[in-house]
Amino acid sequence: MVITVREPGTKTFIDIHAYPEDYKDSTAWRIQYPGIDPFLMVKEQGEWLVADNETINIDVADAVIEGLAHAVDKK
Repeated sequence: MVITVREPGTKTFIDIHAYPEDYKDSTAWRIQYPGIDPFLMVKEQGEWLVADNETINIDVADAVIEGLAHAVDKK
């Protein structure tokens, strides 16, 4: 799926790809964000978390979480 996020540095909207992936008992999303290695986002107890990479910039993670909330959670 393609999600739209607001790039933290420039505040412009960009489209990124998110691919479903099994993670424990949940569906997670493998995020392909420009300039960084793909990382996994999973929703646990109602909160989106980075599951496999601790070095993601918090602003990038927040932008992706907002995009996922609109695309997956339909907020």
